[in-house]
Amino acid sequence: MRAAFHHLTRFCNAVTLTSLFALVVVTGVDVAGRVLFNAPLGFAYELIGVLLGIAVFAGLVDANWRRDHIRIDLADTLLGKVPGLERLADGFVWLLELAFSLLLAVMVARQALLLKDYGEQFLFLPMAKWLPIILIAVFLVLSLSGFAVHLLTRNKAPGSPARSQD
Repeated sequence: MRAAFHHLTRFCNAVTLTSLFALVVVTGVDVAGRVLFNAPLGFAYELIGVLLGIAVFAGLVDANWRRDHIRIDLADTLLGKVPGLERLADGFVWLLELAFSLLLAVMVARQALLLKDYGEQFLFLPMAKWLPIILIAVFLVLSLSGFAVHLLTRNKAPGSPARSQD
């Protein structure tokens, strides 16, 4: 299961890199068209937003898997003084993160379904709004599946600093 999820995170990383590369290309073409030819891409603003959303949420799958989130260490010295308190705080943060991620996935999927029902379209980008939103919801669900894999395998993710080398 861990090996399969590792391959899934590699795919999501490829999606992230591709999305970021496309974002740079679209921005470059838009700026060059605006400056050199006075003809910017009309849909660049919307496309950049879509690509940025895809990059962030596809990258979140690997970040959740590796547990590589930003950690604010203001309370680490205080937590380290009481045995077991740091582990309790980590568990609380993990549950809070799980609850927030689950809520966000449900809300984004619900929004995508509403956009589909109403037939919402982008103003300039020739695409239905629900398509990138449902893709983001899929990445959120994949990110949540990382929690399940952690629970089922009871190990840290590959490459995690807290995990011993196999």
